[in-house]
Amino acid sequence: MRPFRLLPLLALLAACAAPGDEFDFDTCGVRPRAEIPIEMRGNLPLMRATIKGKPATLVLDTGSVSIALTEQAMERFDLGRDKNTVIMGAGVGGHSRSFAGKIEDFRIGELPVPNHQVSVLPAAAGIARTGMVDGLFGVSVLSVFEVELDLPRKVVTLYGGKLCRDTLAPPWAANALVVAAERSERGRFLVPVELDGRTLTALLDTGASVTVLSADVAHGLGVTDAMLAQDQKVSLAGTGPTIATAWVHKFRQIRFAGQTFTDPVIVVSARADPTVDMIIGADYLAHRRIWLSYARKLVFIDRPPAP
Repeated sequence: MRPFRLLPLLALLAACAAPGDEFDFDTCGVRPRAEIPIEMRGNLPLMRATIKGKPATLVLDTGSVSIALTEQAMERFDLGRDKNTVIMGAGVGGHSRSFAGKIEDFRIGELPVPNHQVSVLPAAAGIARTGMVDGLFGVSVLSVFEVELDLPRKVVTLYGGKLCRDTLAPPWAANALVVAAERSERGRFLVPVELDGRTLTALLDTGASVTVLSADVAHGLGVTDAMLAQDQKVSLAGTGPTIATAWVHKFRQIRFAGQTFTDPVIVVSARADPTVDMIIGADYLAHRRIWLSYARKLVFIDRPPAP
């Protein structure tokens, strides 16, 4: 059995056009290609799509490397499996293993997505057990575009076109905080964060409802198990087969994107990804307009207006 890989087929997504669509991909500059309405539910951004003409609800998930559907959704949409391809996953709730799925006739509004392999979330996965969504809409599609996350206005816009040296993107870049994300891999944005004087690697993850710090990192910062035992205990449901236990802990200071926040309250749980120290979730991302430049590996965060 061979491991799962993102398929080159997704590179065709940028050129996919609806009937009568004459989108310009050759002229310098970026232009809106698709505008996706977002519904915030439980601090998660949900989007609507269709599969084989039937409505589907997906989490807009910048932390997922691919589109992922639950086993229940695979059955409901009568989608096939590729039993020659096994997908190994790791996330909140532990590791998972399943055959790849095959998505067909998938559309985001007027934007068609080519048929291709997708991940399948086992029925035991925490997020699948909630029954709230059909799956995750990840960066295998998002990374084809420049993406403007405007969750305060409940809309995400995918920009297509041609990035040239003098292309200004986003148009509000002059007013933005800019974060370099050179270490990003597999389309996920990894950015530097400083917590209580220690520099960490953080993942920008709209699919996480809260910001989460790995427990081993917290221990390295002097947070003991006895201290965590005094904190509020919470449960986290993710892509793994178990519900993760976590603790809500107050730290001294966090610095990100040139801004300093004192007394941040952060959820502490077992490490979900060996490459990530912290997950920056929707509790931060949902309150800001953010531009993800996949081509340039830069994050632009719109500055709030002066009071």
